[in-house]
Amino acid sequence: MKCFKILLTSCLLLISELGTAQIQLVDDAGHVHSLKQPAMRLISLIPHATELMFEIGAGDLLVGAVEYSDYPTAAKKIPRVGGYSALNIEAILAAQPDMILAWPEGNRGRELHKLRDLNLPIFVTDPRTFDDIARVMGVFGQLTGRLASSEQAIARFQRRYGKLKQQYSEERPLRVFYQVWNAPLMTQNGNTFISRAIEVCGGQNIFADLPMSNPQISIEAVLTADPDVIVASGMGEARPEWLDDWRKFEQLKAVQNKHLVHIPPELLQRPTSRLLQGTELLCKALQQAR
Repeated sequence: MKCFKILLTSCLLLISELGTAQIQLVDDAGHVHSLKQPAMRLISLIPHATELMFEIGAGDLLVGAVEYSDYPTAAKKIPRVGGYSALNIEAILAAQPDMILAWPEGNRGRELHKLRDLNLPIFVTDPRTFDDIARVMGVFGQLTGRLASSEQAIARFQRRYGKLKQQYSEERPLRVFYQVWNAPLMTQNGNTFISRAIEVCGGQNIFADLPMSNPQISIEAVLTADPDVIVASGMGEARPEWLDDWRKFEQLKAVQNKHLVHIPPELLQRPTSRLLQGTELLCKALQQAR
């Protein structure tokens, strides 16, 4: 890390002295972005990117965000440019962004193509692990020139993550089913940050081997797998009613032992530092199940 800081500082000095060098960053879609100076006007098309920008001390650079960009409180004051159902292209153009932050899982490809056709730069992030979250904070720090504050945020994140791993790494494994939604019945495979949270807590995602990130499954598949714990988040802070629908399947271990767990979605469904809060709640729930 120390060598990285020295190298990064040297690069920035070189940029300052020569005046012609560029910041070059590669996003998670493999696109190379070259900037002559840090981006000063950004639009976030994803709540987790909005939250990460505030975490690294760059929330003041956001000139537009989508609905559900609601954390921290200051994020609610950012002008809205649409939501998951549709983007307001005119509002995005009017904001004159230096960079647009997008997520392949949450933004429609057709709308992103339209923005690219309008020559608007789009930076794609797709964090799937805790290490990815730290990496994206570092990249956002370079993108915005907020290097010192991003390094501090990364250090806090890594310390907390390390403590969680150390605390639960030796616990007895439990088989976990994470329910994304009920109609259709959906879960997540092993290549997602939620599955990584389950692993940190000593859990085993029963559908980790499925090929799709968010696969649709059958009730029969859950009954056959017979998880020790069933976890769901839903859409709001309230416990989703459909989580308790599993109680009618009395043969399930999770039902017999009353291990139907609700974790608020904002703490488990966003790849930000608050994922660590959700993971802590999940680990405590699995510990009670043990």
